[in-house]
Amino acid sequence: MQRIFDVILRRERDEPLIPHCPDHHVEMVLRGKQGRPTRFSDQSEEEYTLIYYCPVEGCNQTATLQRLNTQIPVPGESPRRPDFARRNS
Repeated sequence: MQRIFDVILRRERDEPLIPHCPDHHVEMVLRGKQGRPTRFSDQSEEEYTLIYYCPVEGCNQTATLQRLNTQIPVPGESPRRPDFARRNS
């Protein structure tokens, strides 16, 4: 919800899109994404966790960021669900 207010009010956040390693001060690399699909057809928001790691050999620093994917529903149409969340037809 906070991100929606930032877009509406045109506020700029100082958070970088890609985190930096606190030890080596280099941009971290995306390792993977964990997400939870919406459970009901009337929900229009999905939460994802992005997992980053430091590319320097021997460094064990990792970072996780929470991201929300928001879709404004179109009247009469439900948001598209991921294929793995659909029932087999």
